[in-house]
Amino acid sequence: MTPGSLVPITDVRPGATLAEALCDAGGALLRPAGYVLAEADLENLQRRGIQALVIVTPRDPAEDARLREAARARVLHIFRHSADAPEAQALLHAVLAFRQEHFR
Repeated sequence: MTPGSLVPITDVRPGATLAEALCDAGGALLRPAGYVLAEADLENLQRRGIQALVIVTPRDPAEDARLREAARARVLHIFRHSADAPEAQALLHAVLAFRQEHFR
């Protein structure tokens, strides 16, 4: 799940991205997670009585870089005895790519 914050709809600006799917009281999907809201969407949702939305929280690039480097260091530590072995290279790179996927 993408990290998000509950924001009053009156504070949401066009271009914001939904962190969670938005459903009405009956459970019908109004907008999927990841949907980028336009001005018309916000007006429509307000008319439907929606009062707040869970919006994707912008991530801090410096914190992302720190976490990315910590994940890389951990993987290299795990592979410390075999990182230079040719037969371990493919697995090392696959694990690094998997761990870094969160930061894309």
